[in-house]
Amino acid sequence: MPDDFAEYADEIESGLKSLFRTLDEFPEQEASWIVPGWIPEGQITLITADGGIGKTTLWVNIVAALSAGTRCILDPPDLERDPAIVAFLSTEDSVSKKLRRQVREAGADLSRIITLDISNDVTGQLRGLKFGSDMMMRFIREARPKLLVVDPVQGFIPPEVNMASRNAMRDCLAPLVSLGEEVGTSFIIISHSNKRKGAWGRDRVADSADLWDIARSVIMCGKTEDEEIRYCSQEKNNYDRLQETVLFRFLEDKQIEMVGRTWKRDRDFVSDNAVAIGKPKVDECADWMLQYLYDHGGDCLTRELDEASKQAGFTVSTTRRAKDALKSDGAIRYKNEGVGQTKIWRTVLAGERVIN
Repeated sequence: MPDDFAEYADEIESGLKSLFRTLDEFPEQEASWIVPGWIPEGQITLITADGGIGKTTLWVNIVAALSAGTRCILDPPDLERDPAIVAFLSTEDSVSKKLRRQVREAGADLSRIITLDISNDVTGQLRGLKFGSDMMMRFIREARPKLLVVDPVQGFIPPEVNMASRNAMRDCLAPLVSLGEEVGTSFIIISHSNKRKGAWGRDRVADSADLWDIARSVIMCGKTEDEEIRYCSQEKNNYDRLQETVLFRFLEDKQIEMVGRTWKRDRDFVSDNAVAIGKPKVDECADWMLQYLYDHGGDCLTRELDEASKQAGFTVSTTRRAKDALKSDGAIRYKNEGVGQTKIWRTVLAGERVIN
């Protein structure tokens, strides 16, 4: 320590000043990517989806491609890359019983993938491997993976951190950002989405919307109206335009393949699926109506049909939508009899469904 306080204070001030520069001293750099447009280098990417959508299969596809120097489903078709060291931390599935095989069958170079060996943790020290911990920081600095996947986020939040607290979550995850820029590691954090009706964007992230804020890229995954087709929709991108949504499906060996692209977003798919959920009831009502008309000679009073539909358990709204659909398809038509106050409406089978 310097001999007098004044000299010591000057030394502190000098050290602090070294942490600041005028803007003209900063270099201008373009964002770099480990998956072009989707996963920025040295930053946090958030992947969010409901359970059973295929979050694990998606990150396995990405990890396998990076380790082997091949393309993942989010890559452009002409991409070429060198193999890289990658890592994953998962509390969701057993490495030996599930993940090793899944990663291997995805075409990975297993010698370039690092993960936890819980079987050797006889002292339980891996329980301390949490965001912001010395163990996590040391692991990243020593392994220096190109990508680290953490699945799910809840498994690596320190027990004292409240995920609903904005400041607590930022303090917990901020070290990843600085460390990512220091060693060049990118991060994929896996979280669940909430199913609250009408939610979209950052409100679709379960447990902590602050994950949305700290991530530089956010990817939402879900099902399309076609049960076999899933989507990856980029909902946030701090360094480029939003990428075109990727459509994919599962293969028989539990791997995935891209089947197309679209500009529809998560909000569009959620809305479409909400409408689709109501379709089976309308279809059921329409089928019931056709059978009812058939049983009554193909012709009955409209008010009687409506009342019978109500007695069968269908709502007024469902009945109306079913009749509109049948009329639009040409399966039924309406006719009236009488005039003025004596006018009545009848619903009859039409087209090929007319009963003689």
